Amino acid sequence: MNTMRMKELTDKLRSIGDERERKLFKASRLPFATFSGTFSRRCAEGLVSHSSLLCFDFDHLGDSHEVMRVKLMLVADPYFETRMAFTSPSGDGLKWITQVDLERGTHEQWYRAIRNYLQQQYGLSADPAPSSVVSACFLCFDANVMVGEDIAAF
Repeated sequence: MNTMRMKELTDKLRSIGDERERKLFKASRLPFATFSGTFSRRCAEGLVSHSSLLCFDFDHLGDSHEVMRVKLMLVADPYFETRMAFTSPSGDGLKWITQVDLERGTHEQWYRAIRNYLQQQYGLSADPAPSSVVSACFLCFDANVMVGEDIAAF
């Protein structure tokens, strides 16, 4: 994610003023990951293997200082280990990936439970869309990406 090519794409995206044009650019130019699993095709029936990872998306947090504050707060959470955290393509949000034990609940149950916990504990409202196992997460440049020790570099 931290290549000059990703920096150029991210800078270009963030410079686009028109929201429709920005969404089209993001969908057509930025790579994405399906953090929750590998798929034969991107639909629930195409799930080959669940990764035990959940990706949470926090939109419109504010400036880079606020995004970093929230990132550090989540990294320090005593109950959920941060597998990865990075500024969203928009620049004012955060993507946070954590791991769960799927023997203790389904993807959807964990997503709802953690989303409720984050709301109650930190006042954070996670986007409900990534509650689906097939949800795509657009990647972008973040010089301050935080990656868990045993996660391979992108």
